[in-house]
Amino acid sequence: MTDAADNNAAPPETDSAKPAVATDANAVTPDGGAPAAPTATPSATPAAATAASADGAPKTEVAPNSADTIIGGTPVPTTLPAPDANDGPVVQIDAAEPPPTSAPTAAGLEVRVFGRTDVGMIREHNEDNFLISDLSQNLRSVKPEIRKHLVGDAGSLFAVCDGMGGAAAGEVASQMAVDTIYELLQSGSPASSKDHFARQISEAIGEAGARIYLAAKTNRAQRGMGTTSTVVGVYDKTLFMGQVGDSRAYLVRGGKIKQLTKDQSLVAKLIEAGQLTEEEAENYEHGHIILQALGTSDSVAVDLSFLDLRRGDAVLLCSDGLSGLVTSAQMLEVLMTSDEPMDCCKRLTDLANAAGGHDNVTVIVARFDGDIPAPGPGDEFFGYQPWILSEEPHGDANPKVPSKIKGADAPPPGKDVKNAVSIRPPAAAAPDAVTPSRTPRRPSADDDEISLPVSNAPRYALVAFLLALAVGLLLAALYLIK
Repeated sequence: MTDAADNNAAPPETDSAKPAVATDANAVTPDGGAPAAPTATPSATPAAATAASADGAPKTEVAPNSADTIIGGTPVPTTLPAPDANDGPVVQIDAAEPPPTSAPTAAGLEVRVFGRTDVGMIREHNEDNFLISDLSQNLRSVKPEIRKHLVGDAGSLFAVCDGMGGAAAGEVASQMAVDTIYELLQSGSPASSKDHFARQISEAIGEAGARIYLAAKTNRAQRGMGTTSTVVGVYDKTLFMGQVGDSRAYLVRGGKIKQLTKDQSLVAKLIEAGQLTEEEAENYEHGHIILQALGTSDSVAVDLSFLDLRRGDAVLLCSDGLSGLVTSAQMLEVLMTSDEPMDCCKRLTDLANAAGGHDNVTVIVARFDGDIPAPGPGDEFFGYQPWILSEEPHGDANPKVPSKIKGADAPPPGKDVKNAVSIRPPAAAAPDAVTPSRTPRRPSADDDEISLPVSNAPRYALVAFLLALAVGLLLAALYLIK
């Protein structure tokens, strides 16, 4: 097992039957290979805690999105939309009793959080990374002081990044992403408002993408690398999410689970347009294509959303190594039957590995309690809620703004960037390709000169070439005369 970028060792696993799996972003099994397949899956939900239909399938319902869109921190109320089949199902467990939770902390908002990454059953190395940090204490780790802490004035930050590019390149991209995002959020001036904090997240993600793009263009060994990025920040009792790619964030509240982010993938767009159903999407041949990733262009469009936290909320972040193999009903069952984030993370990664583990699996589980309102009738409908940044800047939101980098064009949106290792990028640009463009040079008389391909060859070679050309023309003329 290796240590994290912050050199904080991960806590020991309590399950000795399976080799230790990384609980920090870079750690793998002791031998560097894939962990052994689990011998048993988590216990089923008690009958009293699960409602089933006649055919045994979990009970589902469709819930509309939130009624508000936030523009620069100001709610713009609208009427609640009618349920939409394309909005995605809300899986619900009608639990007789919810799992025990910690006593409310009057001092403020309390978060209990843990993260785990697993190489899976097929891949030889882990390209995923994750971040758990308390920005108020300038700490990032999974040590006890971070696993349970009060959210301070600067907020807390969690992120999952799913790297791509093959060899070590995907791991480099995802590590650069979590490092850059933490660096900019931690070193920037404290946010003065919710909108300021949301802008900091957006600009940090954009800068991470620009840095990865530049690294990929200047290092031949890292060509084609990129990463998804799902970043969750907690500020003033509100959850902010910055999304690029198809890693996901879910919320469990009141026995229901709902996806809070929108996948930036081809399948998601086709489902949204009504050209593909949820059932058809499961076997769609181009299901691995995502439309955006950090590092595939010099800038990205970060999708910002938000959620007002309620006491007892549980937030799950994951790479598609989990969401592609474990259903929402299974995720809900785990989070409803276990209150400990560490145990939830292990059970979820074990489920993904038991289902095949064809990809790296990364999970973060965070539970919120303390000085926040309890869920009320108006909190029944939750899900994706966009946050539109105000046009007014908030000073230096981050020390650096997203860079505009000159270089060869990256694969356009729609390319299979999840398999970007198979896409050969253009030839390396000249050393000055990443510097500001120079003033165009005026054409001169020399620009019109045309030289023969053999003008630099020895004179006898030129003579031989002309003689051969003459002989060829002569033979052609004789042939035509005949």
